[in-house]
Amino acid sequence: MTSTAWVITIGYSALAIIFTIIGLIVFRSTRVGFKVDASSREKLEKRENYWGVAVVAFLVVVLGGTILQIPYWQSKNAGSVPQTVHVTGRQFAWTIDPPRLKANVKTRFVLKSADVAHGFGLYNGNDTLIKQVQVGPGVTQNIVMTLKPGKYTVRCLEFCGLDHHLMETTMQVTR
Repeated sequence: MTSTAWVITIGYSALAIIFTIIGLIVFRSTRVGFKVDASSREKLEKRENYWGVAVVAFLVVVLGGTILQIPYWQSKNAGSVPQTVHVTGRQFAWTIDPPRLKANVKTRFVLKSADVAHGFGLYNGNDTLIKQVQVGPGVTQNIVMTLKPGKYTVRCLEFCGLDHHLMETTMQVTR
């Protein structure tokens, strides 16, 4: 696991602990100076406890559902990848090698920038953005995905200079 993935994991854990502490403080503070009859107080306390459990359960589900979507884990834990594509961004063009890919095959995109920061935006045939990654100079980004057959367009999503709007190319994914 990379150092960035460790930082994200520790960050998630720290946030969970902080939210738990804040929740406990809020629940405890609502009990001080609360003047109602005993039966109403018990009902309110039960309701408050149910809401607390529901919120914590929701946060755990969200954490569990999103933590494995961290791109650093996806690229490192992708397993066997039969197809690799090298993508280099430079003012004002993308170089894709190879430009033709096999469909329905796990593909690793190795993304680099030759000069300035670029935003790799991959669009499907319906012109819908399906993946976006920032690519900085001196940094290699890896993404792993499986593409369906069709024509895909790559556009730069980070302003990189005067002819940024011309930075577009296509790649063909065939059976």
